[in-house]
Amino acid sequence: MAFDSMFIGVTGLEAYQNQIDTISNNIANVGTTGFKGQSVNFQDLIYQAQSFATAPTQTTGGVNGQDSGLGVKIGSIDTNFSQGGLTTTGVNTNLALNGDGFFILRKPNGNGTPLYTRNGDFSLNSNGLLYDGSNGMAVQGYLADKNGNITQTGTPGDITIPLGLQSQAVGTGLNAKLKFGNTGDQVFDVSLGGNLDQSQWIKEAQGLQAAPPAAGTGAPYTISTTVYDSLGNAHLAQITYTPDATGAAAGPPAVNGLPNQVADPSAALHNAATRWKVSVSFADGTTFDAIQTPGSIAAGGVVTPAVLTAAPVSAGTVGFAYFDQNGQYINTSSIEGTAPGQNITGANVHANNGAASLATGDQLNIRSWGTGSTNAAVAPTAGAPAPQTGPIGLDFHSASSLSGTATANVIAQNGYAAGILSNLTIGQDGTINGAFSNGQTTTLGRVAVATFQNEQGLQRIGGSDFSETANSGLAQVGTAGVGRFGAIVAGSLESSNVSIADEFTKMIAAQNAYQANSKSITTASEDMQTVIALIR
Repeated sequence: MAFDSMFIGVTGLEAYQNQIDTISNNIANVGTTGFKGQSVNFQDLIYQAQSFATAPTQTTGGVNGQDSGLGVKIGSIDTNFSQGGLTTTGVNTNLALNGDGFFILRKPNGNGTPLYTRNGDFSLNSNGLLYDGSNGMAVQGYLADKNGNITQTGTPGDITIPLGLQSQAVGTGLNAKLKFGNTGDQVFDVSLGGNLDQSQWIKEAQGLQAAPPAAGTGAPYTISTTVYDSLGNAHLAQITYTPDATGAAAGPPAVNGLPNQVADPSAALHNAATRWKVSVSFADGTTFDAIQTPGSIAAGGVVTPAVLTAAPVSAGTVGFAYFDQNGQYINTSSIEGTAPGQNITGANVHANNGAASLATGDQLNIRSWGTGSTNAAVAPTAGAPAPQTGPIGLDFHSASSLSGTATANVIAQNGYAAGILSNLTIGQDGTINGAFSNGQTTTLGRVAVATFQNEQGLQRIGGSDFSETANSGLAQVGTAGVGRFGAIVAGSLESSNVSIADEFTKMIAAQNAYQANSKSITTASEDMQTVIALIR
């Protein structure tokens, strides 16, 4: 009947109006961070049976049933969770997910139920809480312990990074040993590298080998580095390399004053071609053990140990560094080894994974820290405990002695002053690292992410947030970049995934369908008027 046609048209108007509303909402949110577009799916309504099907008989082939449809309805409004484009913001706490997953938000201190979002426009509030500034909810994750270790178990909590967070000072030589030099040789505290000009050693040797002998003219080379006591006070150390050709003499044949061979840390022997005396000095009064008389090797290989100064000094020799005929570092020793034809081996050179020592010439043993003001060193107050002292291992594995410009330097050392948190970086797995003013970095925490078995089951609640429902399944919390979890991109935000071209195309189709349904109502009305006009 015409009445049915009218009501069928009404269902069409309602359905397509709903689709136009959804399309309009998509277009309105084309610039919304983390927005996911929606699409409307239609289903036909119930059917009215005009006749029923009959089975075939001996005289007929059966009759099909006749069903008359009564309109259309919204079957579902689905969310398009495809990836949106990433926009760089340069703000370290702005986060985007590249792949599946959601950030987890909750009221601070674990209050309320969690929400889930793709909008990573986060920042730190005045209390150091990582939060969503649009709704005040805290970003959820896991905090690291004092050693930078993260235990990612249990329910994630608020991520708080206190303002003014400090990095504890660590004295040079008192921190964990660093891996300098040979594989497995993790026993040193300061790594020295760069080049020592071999031509300066040649000048030194040639002077002593002249007839008659003259003073050598090889120039020493001095570098500086800052070491720290256990209170974080800085002490400027001057390290001087002096070309050492002691024992060289005129010939014939000329004598170079070097031992025949020197053992490297793995005990392999190498021909010695260059020897440099290593001296250290402190202007602030810091004292250490130094070599007063170098060890030597007599004929027959008898070793005379080095003699230390009677009292600690602020300037003195700590050892001798040997290099081979290719300018490559061999080893250090407290043995000057001026007896030609002899070898420096065994306990007189550093061995792989052996502790640095005065006997092997690679240790700076601090006896007292200076009280001067050089390089911001500060003396302890009267009656206060003095900073802790101890040995500092010196590694020369990265040094060389080639003819050319001297470039000797300090590559790294393991002591540092106290520092204040100055910057944050967030990795692809959500790990938050803090950079401190003393050059140290520490792991502070990790941002947690969640996925769901049925993302379509999530409920939209506005603000680019979603909530869990009975049909979405429970949130599966994990680490970004692992398994099905997308990677985090710091300093970026995810744009809306709405395509304006697609939405306008859908809107044109929906508008035409809406107009067509209105026409069906008009036609049904005209039919009714025709019937009514039959009676005059």
